[in-house]
Amino acid sequence: TTLAWYALPDLVRSRGARTVLKVGLLGAGGAGWILARPEKPLPSGAQGPDAFDEVFEAIRNEPLKTLGMGAAIVGLTTVLSVAGEKAIFRFGERRRTRGAWGAHTVPALVLGALGAASAAVPLP
Repeated sequence: TTLAWYALPDLVRSRGARTVLKVGLLGAGGAGWILARPEKPLPSGAQGPDAFDEVFEAIRNEPLKTLGMGAAIVGLTTVLSVAGEKAIFRFGERRRTRGAWGAHTVPALVLGALGAASAAVPLP
């Protein structure tokens, strides 16, 4: 998914078409991630903890602080993601201007390898 995402400008020049293809990549990548997750069966009769119990408890105890921190994290993550995406695209466009072969694809290969390596690290 990472390789295809970042190599798209070499294959598709239309920004609108790239957007449509990237939405498809997000959907396919998300579906693949969900399908690849292993099932963790609970012992018979046991009930697993609700993953959101701690979040809801924090919101009940300190709503402004918890929601403010959440909004700040989402905002910062969004700003950094957009800035990173733009920087990677500009890097590829500078390579294209210099006449580099695979201006976006070569960096995409590196980013794809890094993404695959990070995906191979088991999560707790």
